[in-house]
Amino acid sequence: MEFLILTDIHDSWIHIEKMIRLAEEMDGVIFLGDLMTFRKFTQVSIDNFTKLKERSNWMVSIPGNGPVAKVLEFLDDLGINLHGKGKRIEDIGFFGVGGVQETLTTISEIREFFRTEDTSTIEPDNLSLETLNAFGITHDDRRFIVEEWSESEFSALDVYKSPFELSEKLIFEVLSTALAQIKDAPLKILLSHVPPFEPGIISASSIGVSTGSKSIARFIHDNLVDLAISGHYHKHHEFQIENTKCVVVPAVINGFYGVLSSNTSMKELRTEIRKF
Repeated sequence: MEFLILTDIHDSWIHIEKMIRLAEEMDGVIFLGDLMTFRKFTQVSIDNFTKLKERSNWMVSIPGNGPVAKVLEFLDDLGINLHGKGKRIEDIGFFGVGGVQETLTTISEIREFFRTEDTSTIEPDNLSLETLNAFGITHDDRRFIVEEWSESEFSALDVYKSPFELSEKLIFEVLSTALAQIKDAPLKILLSHVPPFEPGIISASSIGVSTGSKSIARFIHDNLVDLAISGHYHKHHEFQIENTKCVVVPAVINGFYGVLSSNTSMKELRTEIRKF
C-alpha cells in the first residue's frame, strides 16, 4: 500500500492539481496539520482540502498548532480528525495527537538548555538569532548568554502561545486513548504534528535544539510503535527512539511531500520525501 503524506500547507495551493492526482493514485492520504496560516481561517483552504478529501481513496488528519476552532470543527465534520482516535486500514493502525505542547514550558526548557549545556557547536543564522533573542538568549563570540528575567518579562512571551496546545500530561493521555482503538493492528503508526523530543544538538531545528514533545518521546519508549510521523519543523529529519523510526516530513509550502509504503505481509514500512 502507498499513502501520500502532506503537512504544513499554510494556505499554499500551487500544487493542488498534483496533490489530487497523487491522492487518486495512492491508497490514502495522511495530513499532519497546519492547513492554514497561523490563527487564520480561509475559505480557499476549506474548498481545496474538501476537494482533496473527496478525491482521496482514504484519509486521516490531525490538527496543527495554529488552527482556530472552526478549523477543528471542519476536520471533525470531514470525519478524518485522528486527534485522540485510532483508525485502521487493513493491517495498519494509525493513531494520533494534534497541536503542540505548552509553549511557555518549552521556552523555559530551551532557556535552561542554553544555560547549562554545551551549545558551542550551534551556529545560528539571523532568523534563529531573532527567535533566541525573543526568548532572552543572546549570542556573542561563539557563546550563548541567557538573560536573567523577571516574572513579568517571562509572562510577555504569552504572545508565542499557539491556539492549539496541550500539557505534556494530556498529550500522553490522548495518545493512550488513541492507541487503545487500534491495539490489535499488526502495524501501528503514530501521527503527530509536533515531533517527539530528541536530546542533544539537533540540526533540523532552526535554533539547534529540539522543540519536540517529551511526552511523545516517552510514549514511544513505553509502547510498541512501528513508525512515528510528524511535521511542524518544515524540514526533513529522521531519528530513532528505541526501535522506532521517527520521520519529520518537510512542508508543502516549501514544495515537499512524503510517501509511506507498506508491505504488511513482511511488516515493512518505508518513507520517502519527494518534491512536487
